[in-house]
Amino acid sequence: MKIIMDGKEVAAERGQTIVEVARRNGVYIPTLCHVPALEPAAMCRVCTVELVEGRRTRLVTSCNYPLRGDAEIRTDTPMLRQNRKVLIELLASRCPDAEALKELAERYGADLNRFPAEDRQCIMCGLCARVCERVGGNVLALCGRGVEIRVDTSFGRLSPTCIGCASCVQICPVNAIRIEDMDGERRVIVRGKEASRVQLRKCTSCGIHFGPVIDLGPVLDRAGEGGVPAFNASVCPACSRRSLARRLAERHFEQHAVESPDADEEG
Repeated sequence: MKIIMDGKEVAAERGQTIVEVARRNGVYIPTLCHVPALEPAAMCRVCTVELVEGRRTRLVTSCNYPLRGDAEIRTDTPMLRQNRKVLIELLASRCPDAEALKELAERYGADLNRFPAEDRQCIMCGLCARVCERVGGNVLALCGRGVEIRVDTSFGRLSPTCIGCASCVQICPVNAIRIEDMDGERRVIVRGKEASRVQLRKCTSCGIHFGPVIDLGPVLDRAGEGGVPAFNASVCPACSRRSLARRLAERHFEQHAVESPDADEEG
């Protein structure tokens, strides 16, 4: 299989997506809704490239298009740059303060004030809903239709199934989701609205609240990490590190202890 990307032949395997081939060969293609851990969904469209197969040229989303044979790919043509510029300007109207969009705007010369600000605090990439389903929380989902589609909980109510893992917070490209830990509870805030509350564990050593009261077994199994050793759920990470450091120090001094000479023995 012969793949030409921006005029150069690149290494590729049948079935790989265009964005995988690009990253493997150091070619930049912007993405907002794609992470390797999740199946691609092509929600943001900024990864669109030109694909030439035989005599046919078309636009495809690179994150979910698998290569099946010889092809030529153009990732940075004037038309693509203009399309990305407009997409960035439209998305910026929904999230005016997003750093990820500001960085893309600088690269593509987008005017972040071109369209009236809606400030919806979401670009509808779907990453939070997909990762929530992946870990088994099933709290967030895409709700509504057309221009009214949004990320929300079931019936817009506090979710009783949230495990407080904060995966949605970590994966959101525009930092529109946050967590607040207070009064022994973790609150997940989505677009300024409280989505769930989860009880936090209390460290039996120092007394601080440090993590949600959940069973990580099913989460690790779903993620394919079933072999991860069990951790001490009653002790916070800081106290666990201190305890480990103390045990290592004691073991070191025990191994290298030197018996003191007998006081009655003559030197």
